[in-house]
Formats: sequence, structure tokens, C-alpha cells
Amino acid sequence: MKARAQHIVPLSQQAIAILKELKPLTGGGRWVFPGVRTNGQPMSENTINAALRRLEYNRATLTAHGFRGMASTMLHERG
Repeated sequence: MKARAQHIVPLSQQAIAILKELKPLTGGGRWVFPGVRTNGQPMSENTINAALRRLEYNRATLTAHGFRGMASTMLHERG
């Protein structure tokens, strides 16, 4: 969902192949990154932020949302 509207993003064959390869590692559930304590829900953004803090990134340096943005920028720059 994006802005409460269905948001469909077609995946490349390479992305589908990666997801199929990950399925045995993620338990074959609905989510690639399932929540540990929230049965049937995805991992929360706070889980990612906590992991970044343990890696000694502070909130001013990097957040889960910022990480997504950084990855998006880098991937677009590489084509």
C-alpha cells in the first residue's frame, strides 16, 4: 500500500530469482524479513534502526528509511 492505495511494482526476473533463493532461509512465509515477535507481520523499522545503532550509526548518520534512500540512489547511479 502507498497512501492507502494499492501500489503494484513489477519485479524483474533477477529479483524474482533472488526471492526464490531466499525463501528456504526465511521460512517460506509471506515476508522476506518477518518479525520475530509479531506473528504474521513484517519486521518493524525500529528493528532495523536498533541494528544500525548496534553498528554504531547514530540517528543523525543513518536510519532505516535513510538506508533505503541511500541504497536506491546508489542502485540508480549504477543503472
